[in-house]
Amino acid sequence: MKIRLEKFGEILTSRQAGREAALVIRAYQRPKKGEKIKLDFEGVLSVGPSWLGEVLAVLEEEYGHSRVICLPSKNVSVIESLKILSK
Repeated sequence: MKIRLEKFGEILTSRQAGREAALVIRAYQRPKKGEKIKLDFEGVLSVGPSWLGEVLAVLEEEYGHSRVICLPSKNVSVIESLKILSK
């Protein structure tokens, strides 16, 4: 299942907004058993580590770390946020 994060805005920065986005995803997107949750950053101009960290924390808690995937992106803010979160 692919989730286009652009629907939450072009600039994704605050921890609270990330938590709200994750809760919306969890409430309205129901992946099939074992299906991967693919986060698509196309159309997003900027994402902060706080926002992304919250989204990943909520979704990974619900579905497991191995099922939540960030699709490859050339967006520097996505790349840098993922680097920060992987430390």
